[in-house]
Formats: sequence, C-alpha cells, structure tokens
Amino acid sequence: MRDSLRIGLDIAPLAYPPSGVRTYVEALIAAFRNRDSGIDVVPLVTPGGLLRRSNRLARLKWDLFDVAQAADEAGVDLLHMTRFAAPARFRRPAVVTVHDLIPVQIPEYRASMPARVLADVMSRTIPRASRIIVPSAFVATAVQEILKIERDRIDVIPMGVDMPSDSGTPPFVCGPYLLHAGGFDVRKNLPALLAAFATARRQLGGEWRLVLLGAAHTGNPVVYPPIRPIIEQYGLTDCVVLTGRVNEREKQALYRHARIVVAPSLSEGFGLPILEAMAHGVPVVASNRTSHPEVTGEAGMLVEPDAASLAAAIVDLAGNVELAEELSRRGLERAAAFPWSRTAQLTAETYRRALSA
Repeated sequence: MRDSLRIGLDIAPLAYPPSGVRTYVEALIAAFRNRDSGIDVVPLVTPGGLLRRSNRLARLKWDLFDVAQAADEAGVDLLHMTRFAAPARFRRPAVVTVHDLIPVQIPEYRASMPARVLADVMSRTIPRASRIIVPSAFVATAVQEILKIERDRIDVIPMGVDMPSDSGTPPFVCGPYLLHAGGFDVRKNLPALLAAFATARRQLGGEWRLVLLGAAHTGNPVVYPPIRPIIEQYGLTDCVVLTGRVNEREKQALYRHARIVVAPSLSEGFGLPILEAMAHGVPVVASNRTSHPEVTGEAGMLVEPDAASLAAAIVDLAGNVELAEELSRRGLERAAAFPWSRTAQLTAETYRRALSA
C-alpha cells in the first residue's frame, strides 16, 4: 500500500445549514490539506453541484448509486460517506460515519414516509461498509445493537474543536446571558429550557437574557416545533433573543461573551456545542443523557433534563463565581484534548484498517 491515500469524501453535508455534521466535513478537509497527513482528499459531488438537504429523492439516488460511480470514476482508494448513508453496492472499500441513530430511534424523525424509507434503506446498506466511524461510545453501542454491526468494525473517533483566538468582535446582546447553540429540533428539549429560564430569571434578575443561536433547518413542525408560542407562554418575549443564522465571527463572539452555555438535549451522538463552549472558557450546564457525559467529563455540570433541575443548576452556577471559574478552567483543559488534528489522524488510521482488511 502506498503512503499517500486517495480518499473519495462525500461532501454532501456542505450544502446543509450550519450543523455538527457540516462542521465535521469542513474540519476533515482542512486537516487533510496538511501535506504531512498522507491523505489526498477527492471531494465527491454530483455534476450539478451540492444537493439540497430537502431534495430527498435526489439525495437517495446519490447515496445509493451515484456516489459509488463518482468514486469509481475518480479512481480513489476508498470511499468515505460522512453521514448516515451508504451506496447499495461499492467496488472498493468504504467507511461510513454514523453520527447518531436519531433517524432510526426517535419517532418524530420518522413521521413522514420518505423519512422512514430513507432510514430503513440506509439501515440495510450501512452495515456493508468495511468500517464504521462513530463519535462516542454511546453511538457505538447503539450501532452494534440496532444495526447489528460487529464491535470490532466500529471505531470511536470523537469530534474536535479549534481553540479560538479573541477576534474582538463584540456581542450583539447586552447584559448577562445564557446561550443555547444546539439547534431547534424536538430532541433539543427547548420547552424545558424555556421553563427553566423563566424560573431562574426570577432569582437572577430581569437583566438576564437567553440567547437561542441559529434557526430551524426546515418548516417541518413535527421535527421543529414552533418556539415562539412557548416563549410567549412563559412571558419571555422581551428576554429571549432569537439570533437566526449568524456568521462564524458572530457565533464565536456569542460563545465568548456568554456567562453559561446550556445543553439540555435528550439525545446526542456527541454534543459539539459543549466542546465549543469549553474552548471559549464558558461554564456548561448539560443534560446527563446519551453522549453528554463522555464529552463533558468532569468539566461541566450534568443534570437531569427537566425544568426544575436545569433552573437549579443555572442559578447555582450564575451565583457562584468560584464554581464558574473552576469549570471554566477545567473546560479549557478538556477542550484542548480534542483537536481536529486528532480526529483526522484517527480517521486516517481507520482508512488504513479498511484497506488492509
């Protein structure tokens, strides 16, 4: 086997709205550009360019048939599907990254017939890959049990984070604020967060704000329940900031100036916002579910994802300067152990295992 590998990388997630999967693909491409990586990335894309996430029929055709043909035509050594997808047939070794099994496990994500078909088809094709990459031991267990894939074909490779530099960009929120950067879909548990903030604010003071970063990816009300009625229900219209989509500099500024980052999600394959918060030295309150304990370690507050527990943790952390400073210190140390360069290095090792099988 030669030292330099040509890897056909499925870059479909680059067409997605901002997300952990898109960040993952961008980070791998950037890391493998290093001339010492031994990896030559060949981006695989349809002749018409990147596919929109909403075009399910075109995506299914790409995933099942066209991506394998593109890999053949490019003459790559190995195909890397970077999300929950795999071709029906492939003539070369293939690696699939399974970030989570949410399309299979959570009913709301299977409510429509196209979503069920896509999840069911991919559940049958993914096990044919040479190796499976997952971001956490939690997902590894789920893949082994649900997709019936042998544990020795699964590699746990955590996602990463770049330690930020202070760009000097000011925040566009005045006063102290909590930040949620995890998205708006139903598993993110935003109703509990809003109820917790309504309770906590009565003790913290009226100057506190809750900033919800980003926007719903689609208008599907089953997966993305409307948030404004819940904000109004708790009388929080004047103190909840909905940023909409922001650029990277604005996102980094919102992290940097937050007092607390809250991640109350009920299910995550990894939990990248936790790591991003820690990289900025911001204390974290996170749910104690699924992969969060693996990411947080001893560097954050892990609590039950109900309104009362979240509110108590927020009030405790906001009023305890010594605790906040200690979690900030631990978080910076924790984040430094997750560079994207390590993710890329471990991924390259998976490629070589797949090729030597």
